[in-house]
Amino acid sequence: MERAILFFDIDGTIVSEDGRRFIPESAVKAINKARENGHITVINTGRTYLTVEKHIKELGFSGFICGCGTNILLGDKVLLRHKNEKALCLKVRDTLESLSIPAIYESAECLGFNADTYIHPELREMLTYFGFKGLMIEEAHEEDFYFDKFFCWANDDESFEPLCEMLSEHFKIILRGDSPGIRRIEVVPKGYTKATGMKFMLDTLGIDHKNSYAFGDSTNDLPMLEYAAHSAAMGCCPEILKDKVEFVTDGLYEDGLAKAIERFGLI
Repeated sequence: MERAILFFDIDGTIVSEDGRRFIPESAVKAINKARENGHITVINTGRTYLTVEKHIKELGFSGFICGCGTNILLGDKVLLRHKNEKALCLKVRDTLESLSIPAIYESAECLGFNADTYIHPELREMLTYFGFKGLMIEEAHEEDFYFDKFFCWANDDESFEPLCEMLSEHFKIILRGDSPGIRRIEVVPKGYTKATGMKFMLDTLGIDHKNSYAFGDSTNDLPMLEYAAHSAAMGCCPEILKDKVEFVTDGLYEDGLAKAIERFGLI
């Protein structure tokens, strides 16, 4: 088999999203075996590099595509880094504050939030977890405030449309599912997706597109899953993903990732 490159989402694909943050031993073994077989393994995540935990980085991945393609690393070398203009970051922050929309602002160096805005329970959980991990978390009113991307929770009311209108020129909005009365929204600079990150990595390494494989589970994985020559979605993925992949494997706790890697003949 020709040398292939495998792109992996983190949350829901390698790591469970149920609070346990569990990584199946079968997934670790399968990823290692694929690498032993000469294939390249790359993380492709919506997380910024800062929030990728040490135990994930230590699994031996060759590269990292982070922040939905806004930051790309190969080994210890940064190949690409997009930073929004400060004025744009401040405009977004002020608009979200005026609409009382809580957000977590993400960059490769720090996390930011506004303590004066309602703290959504999911945001509180993130701040607690990443604070416990010792990551830098700053107030959104620090003098040097900026972000690469952000995640917010908008009420399903009159605040949603003005938010979309303000963001539409510079950002892409990814709906990440709704909880009662709340829109969960991931916001990424236009021109950057998990797919653009994949193309950049393929071109850099000189790997033929036909040898690209992607594994994911959520709506922000859709560009990656559609772009890859071969793709698999984890069990319990949203319906929109099911027609975009070669097959839907089992869930994370049922060794779904290892089964998918094996089914592709990579191990």
